[in-house]
Parts: sequence; structure tokens; C-alpha cells
Amino acid sequence: MVTWNSYRFWQILCGVICCAFVITGVTMEHATSGLSSLLPPEILGWKPAGKDSVYNRSTLYEYIDGGAEFYLSYGFKEVINRRYTSAGKPDIMVDLFDMATAPNAFGVFSQSMETVDESFGQGSQISTGLIIFWKDRYYVSMMAHPETDESKKALQTLAAKIDAAITRKGLLPGIMNILPEKGLVKESIRYFRHHAWLNAYYFIDDRNLLRINDSTEALLAKYTGGEKRSLLLLVEYPDERSAQQAHGDFAKSCLPNTSDKVPVRLEDGTWTACRLSSNLLMAVFNASQPERASLLLEAVEKKQRLRKGENDGTIKPNAKGVPKR
Repeated sequence: MVTWNSYRFWQILCGVICCAFVITGVTMEHATSGLSSLLPPEILGWKPAGKDSVYNRSTLYEYIDGGAEFYLSYGFKEVINRRYTSAGKPDIMVDLFDMATAPNAFGVFSQSMETVDESFGQGSQISTGLIIFWKDRYYVSMMAHPETDESKKALQTLAAKIDAAITRKGLLPGIMNILPEKGLVKESIRYFRHHAWLNAYYFIDDRNLLRINDSTEALLAKYTGGEKRSLLLLVEYPDERSAQQAHGDFAKSCLPNTSDKVPVRLEDGTWTACRLSSNLLMAVFNASQPERASLLLEAVEKKQRLRKGENDGTIKPNAKGVPKR
């Protein structure tokens, strides 16, 4: 049976960053990387302490023991670590991750997104002594502990300098274009390509019933309406056959003897519905009424039809970007 799970990635990522803060420079020889050109040589009196450390897919476990799988599941390529110091002031640690593609960088960032903030990059989160943001194919985290007025200003300056150094902006995952806007809780969006991240927010099964892997794109988002927030899951497969196989496995194990057109009431009183549209699997969990689940899926199907029409040329956007026939 599927159940809601309130697991929070923000706490995990903060723990990973703190762990990295402690062990930096201990487990790997100093190295050089093209990423260093994106880091400033000085920030308000803080200067690099020694040489940078660089980790790739083979050595990331040495740097982030227990947290490497998270980044590897998003196509991680390389990370550069630099520690800035200033006499009598807290050290500043920055990690700049090259995630290979903009969707991967957004995916990593999305797992810790709690508010919609664009102070830095294409999306950022700011907490006490901590700033994270993403831009193009890069994910950036930096921290200073303990936070002081001076270190807070230095962190913000560092974030602004790295933001400016990354001159390009990346495209969001294409699957986000079919998210219905009405009722969408934007800060709840989670993009991923590994089934473990689905179970972290809504546990379905220990098995990868939906066959989420590197060849798929998956997205979770919460929607307001009714007594509870509904959870929308979208999984886009490389072809229709893969989507049908995943839908069959999921329906057989979790929603037996049901129809795609009829939402199912679970033991906790919430409603679940699942449909297939070409190579797209869509499901709604935690809906307070069956009508909420059906309407949300219908809205996705409408957006999907518009997107397919634009792609095959049967629907063309006008000068303002609004699709028209």
C-alpha cells in the first residue's frame, strides 16, 4: 500500500555539506580543474587556503561518504572544493558541482527547495550560514560556521560573483512544461531519475515498479485543493512500450482490479488514480476527493496534447508564445 512520507532532503543535504566541511583536503591530493575559473580569488578579505581539491565520479565517495549516491544519481561529473580564510573570522567553504546538464543541476537543487527564491542563479535557498543555488549545469553550495554579520555579507558576495561567472542559463527539464499551473505548489517540485527519490517522498514499494532509471524523467509536485494537498507524479519513458510495462507492474501491485478511468480509495481515505498517455505515466496520490484526482490528470493530458502538437507542427505558438491551431 502506498503511504505518505514526510522525509526531508534539506536536512540530509545540510548534513552532507557539514560533513564535507570537516573532511575537505584530507582524502584526496590537491588538483586543478576548469571549474576554478568560476571561483573568485578573494572575497572581502577572505582568500583561498591552499590549493583546491577536485573530485570526480570515481573519487566522490572519498569526499562525501554516505552522500555520493545522491549526486551520482543525477549524472554528477566533477566537483571543486575551496576553503576561504580570513584571520579571526569563520572559514567559508564552497563546493561547485558540474552536473553535466542543466536538468541534472536543477534536479539536485529541487530536492532541497523549500521556497521560490531567485536571489542567485536560476533558483536559490538561503539559510543561516548557508547558500545553495543552481545555474546552467552547475549546482553550488557554500557555508560559513558560525555565521557572523561579516561572514553573511561575504557569503552573499561569493554567491553573486559565482553567479556572474556562470554566464549561461540552462533549460528546465522538458517534463515540467506539462505541469498544470492551477493549484501548483512551485516549491514542492522534485525532479529525479532514480526511484529512491520517489520513495523518499511517497513510499510505493521497495521494488522499482515504475522502472525509473537514467533513461526516464520523473517529477513530483504538490497541488492545493480539497482538505489535503494532492501529489502528482509524472514519469516520461523513452518509448511507449517501456511506459506500458511500468504501468502494468505498478497497477498489478498497487492498484489491482481497477480501471485507468476510475480513482481508487485507499485505506487512509485518500484517493489515487493512474493513467497512461503515449510514453507518459501520470499518477495522483493523496487526493481528498476522486474528482480532484481525475481533474488533475485531465489537466496533464491537455498539456501533453498541446506539447505533442507543438512538437509535430500541428499546433504552432503565436507571437506571444500562446499555442494556437
